[in-house]
Amino acid sequence: MKKITVYAAVLVLFLSTQNNSQTKTFTRQDTLRGTITKEREWWDLTYYHLNVTVTPKDSSISGNNIVRYKVLSGGRIMQIDLQPPLKITKVSQDNTWLEFSREGNAYYIKLTGPQNAGDIKQIDVFYEGNPTVAKNPPWSGGGSWKKDSKG
Repeated sequence: MKKITVYAAVLVLFLSTQNNSQTKTFTRQDTLRGTITKEREWWDLTYYHLNVTVTPKDSSISGNNIVRYKVLSGGRIMQIDLQPPLKITKVSQDNTWLEFSREGNAYYIKLTGPQNAGDIKQIDVFYEGNPTVAKNPPWSGGGSWKKDSKG
């Protein structure tokens, strides 16, 4: 009986170390979403206000997100994430339209005004798209466009 217990303990230990020893390959998108990049580290989100317009006729949403942040250190490029199929259509700060680029889920917004440490600043991000339809709502991600008995 003692031998069986020892063998079982060794087997459990072996299997648990084998599972943990497998290396995981991270993609560039994993890195962008899962780390504090230089485009994120210089600012701290203090407030956001999300406006959403839902259009059931074509299963789309659109709106804007007012993003208020505190400048921690000078920066000119800000990273904001938005998953496809939604997309950012325009961004403004201080009544000026800003340039931006996209890499997967990450958008890089080029700020033009001064970003001095300690300042509270704000951008307005406009977006639109057709959200992913959930395969098994509410347990899977996405939306549902089905009508119920109330419409």
